[in-house]
Amino acid sequence: LRPRYQALISRDGKLRDVEPTMGGEDFSFLAEVIPTTFFFIGQGTGGDETHHIPRTDFGLHHPSFALDEDVLPIGVELHANLALRSLKRLAEEGSD
Repeated sequence: LRPRYQALISRDGKLRDVEPTMGGEDFSFLAEVIPTTFFFIGQGTGGDETHHIPRTDFGLHHPSFALDEDVLPIGVELHANLALRSLKRLAEEGSD
């Protein structure tokens, strides 16, 4: 995945590894059967107490989790591009 999609996923074209945690995630059951990738989009942007902007570096299931809504368009664009690229690749493979 890295070489093919780095530019789509990151503004600076770089990915970073995230340390595994013991937290549970139902997504892992899908990953046992289907190749998957889990994206943390907008996690860890910090916060600003002065302007009442919550920290976004808490995990998804943490009681203080907050979503940085400014990243929603990035997530939409990322997933739309991945879907279109996959459809194109499947169509090309089917025409062989």
